[in-house]
Amino acid sequence: MIVPDPNFRANPERAIHVQGLIDQQLVDRLSPRIILLIHRSRLPITVFIDSRGGSVASGELILRLLRATNQDGAGPCSVITVAVSRASSAAADLLSAGDYAIAYPESTLLYHGFRTSMTDPVTAELATVLTESLKTNNDRYAMSLARKSEWRFMFRVFALRGGFEKHRADSAKPALSDLECFTEIIRQNLSSSATTVLDQALLRWGRYNGLLTRFQRFRAKGSKPKITSANIERMMLRASIDFEFDSNKANPDWTFRDGGLLRVNDDFFLLQEYLQSAYSDQFKQLCERWSTAVLTEAEKEALAKLAEPERTTKKLEKVRPYFLPFWSFFVALCHALQEGENELTPTDAFWLGLIDEVIGRPELPLTRYLAEFQDDPKPASTPTDPPTQVPAVPPAAEPAPAPDTLPKAE
Repeated sequence: MIVPDPNFRANPERAIHVQGLIDQQLVDRLSPRIILLIHRSRLPITVFIDSRGGSVASGELILRLLRATNQDGAGPCSVITVAVSRASSAAADLLSAGDYAIAYPESTLLYHGFRTSMTDPVTAELATVLTESLKTNNDRYAMSLARKSEWRFMFRVFALRGGFEKHRADSAKPALSDLECFTEIIRQNLSSSATTVLDQALLRWGRYNGLLTRFQRFRAKGSKPKITSANIERMMLRASIDFEFDSNKANPDWTFRDGGLLRVNDDFFLLQEYLQSAYSDQFKQLCERWSTAVLTEAEKEALAKLAEPERTTKKLEKVRPYFLPFWSFFVALCHALQEGENELTPTDAFWLGLIDEVIGRPELPLTRYLAEFQDDPKPASTPTDPPTQVPAVPPAAEPAPAPDTLPKAE
């Protein structure tokens, strides 16, 4: 049976409504209500969203207010976000920032990159500065989205993981990796717009790997240079040049001068993006949080015998190869959402790991089921009563993972 948990349920009585333009005026209007709610109790606060977006800074300010402590230093309230009709731009970022994100089935979600308005004439110098600024902001918001949604994305992976072998058999592709199985399975549930985003993410992920292969080749060559930022960047630049040359050597008209150098510049920053995410604290935390789901019992017992910090180091070494393809793909996906106008359905956003639940879709594997599902109480029985059957998992959550194999969301 399902026992409702307030951490996963929208509550109109403890709620704010983000409607219209997200700007300072909206912050001013909502602030008194937010302050009242966070000081009245520490129960979750629901944010109902119907907005085409606005200022990202104002959206982040609303989120910080919602998660503020009180004078007693109490922990932050959980935030449940709900897309009622439309969540676009900064409103979509706010939706995905919720601790539990919900969307009504007919709502529209729009993700796109950072943008700015100009009133003055644009010079070549200003255009260069703007290009770098926009790219930096897109990178920052992509990584912010990855941090906010990592838990729900990895839950999708493990909710489907039990079906990977069947997918390999059904598709007659026994050599598929777990990531390839995952992306092929979710592709079947996506709209054409979301499929385009998925393809862009896979293309970006493929470039990660091509660049990384050449970077590792340079690191393995000859004597090891002193590890400095300049030496690392030199190898990254050489890897980028080699990657572009190898990718275009079949074209006799291709040159570095005619567009090649621009791609080398993009590849350099793409490789930097990959390396930063692959060695980030966020990725280490992901490995620690989900490690028990991939380690064998023998590996767990062997690790338990080790003292810290060796135990943590060895654990990371064991699970890192499994989780890195998923993490780097999700980072690529979040960057792909910053390019162009990406209008998604709630179901798209669910399978891409951007929200947790679509209202009216109980067949989807929801994290809420793990918190709310309990065995039915056994009625008083007599010797003639038939045995009571209790389902092992929520009927609508197939193929849901076993609750004791998954970590708790933070």
